[in-house]
Amino acid sequence: MACTTKKSKTAIVTLKQGIRGSLGKVKEKYYIIIERCGTIGSFTFKTSIYRKSDDKKIGATTSNGDIVLSGLNDLEKPEEKMIKRYIRGLLKKSANYPIGTNISHNERTAYLNQLGLQNVAKGSKNTGGYYVGEDGVVYDSVTNQPIVQDGKGVETDPFDPKDFVFEDININIEGRDFREEYEDLSYPKGLGSNRQDRIRFEQLYSKGRIINSGIELEGQVFQREVKKIEGSVTLPIVTGIGDRNQVDWQGATLNPLQALGAAGALSLFSDAASGEQIGNAFTNAAGGIQEALGRIKKDKQVGSDIKQAINIYLAQKAVGAQGLLSRATGAILNPNLEMLFNGPSLRQFGFTFKLSPRDADEATQVRKILRFFKQGMSVKTSSSNIFLKSPNIFNISYQTFNTDGDEIVHPSLNIIKTCALLSCDVQYTPDGTYMTYDDPFRTMTSYQLTLQFGELDPIYDSDYTELDNDQDQVIGY
Repeated sequence: MACTTKKSKTAIVTLKQGIRGSLGKVKEKYYIIIERCGTIGSFTFKTSIYRKSDDKKIGATTSNGDIVLSGLNDLEKPEEKMIKRYIRGLLKKSANYPIGTNISHNERTAYLNQLGLQNVAKGSKNTGGYYVGEDGVVYDSVTNQPIVQDGKGVETDPFDPKDFVFEDININIEGRDFREEYEDLSYPKGLGSNRQDRIRFEQLYSKGRIINSGIELEGQVFQREVKKIEGSVTLPIVTGIGDRNQVDWQGATLNPLQALGAAGALSLFSDAASGEQIGNAFTNAAGGIQEALGRIKKDKQVGSDIKQAINIYLAQKAVGAQGLLSRATGAILNPNLEMLFNGPSLRQFGFTFKLSPRDADEATQVRKILRFFKQGMSVKTSSSNIFLKSPNIFNISYQTFNTDGDEIVHPSLNIIKTCALLSCDVQYTPDGTYMTYDDPFRTMTSYQLTLQFGELDPIYDSDYTELDNDQDQVIGY
């Protein structure tokens, strides 16, 4: 039995890393392979789910569309529900293109049932992508041309090119060699061996973003490609930490005449989209507006004064005058002012640390900590020196310890998404006097480090759900 396979695009799932002493999150990728076997009129379908990191099969779909995951590792098992949700999104996208056009209505129904979807297209046993002519030849139901088959009756080109989606945008400009490793630094000395709450900074090198194509995407449209930089900086949590979550809402107006025009335009577009002749669409839209204006004229409650006010308003718009309606009538058209959602906002975080080394070891740590941030935020050049590559980005996390002594993410402080370091200010004489130690490096007796970060991505409702499945165990973002 001849079979043809189709591999889906990759979906990325962010998993909570449950390993002792771990930081941040792990991103795992998954894909599905759909296999179609048989000949025209007797196709069968099989859908398998794979993990991209090792190409291991971790599950499949049943005949009624259920997703069964049997090969998850210890890190994935707590996230099974979320993984299934992403796989379901992949199945919905894959339903549009991987099985070709030359299948019957019943075969398409069976295929969609296996994906957990319903076939809403009309059809019967002998209708769909093909039909069998009186001469016994299989014909395409759209072109009425014979379907090319090999000697075994299997079509040689089972996937119609027009069924494919656009490729993702994944363009990479190579950068010069850059620093990929720092030490694990901390201040003050001894912070690494005690259980004091702390804040940790880690660096990532951003290779760019993959821009996913298509309008039916359920996951992230932009997927950032990053490489972890070895090393970190751990500092004590200082006073004054906080966050501010904002959403952009702005006042907007829509007066009755604007609403009337919008209704006409929507009617025009709807008629055109439904196949209405463009001339008829314009006629219908104009007729709707004339009907509305006719109702105004006949309405005794409207009266001539309001009709005059509308005329003045239109004249004001025609000549660009300001306030003509209010000047002439002492009234304005009801603007229907309301606050409308305009988009998310990106958060910023500021931290100020005073670093006062007490011995040579701490002095070395402090100098390296300053270097960590200064070099990490520096702009990188491309291999050709034509382009500039973006600076490293940072993961920031508040850490505490549980009753077993394991380091964990602080559940009662805010979580911070990956950030860009916008500014790094160093004050070398924070105590008001110039003073150094008598060491070979002439280390300053005190430094004040001020860091300003900005999150790269806005906060979404789903971010909270992915933390603890809405069990409210942590404050979240």
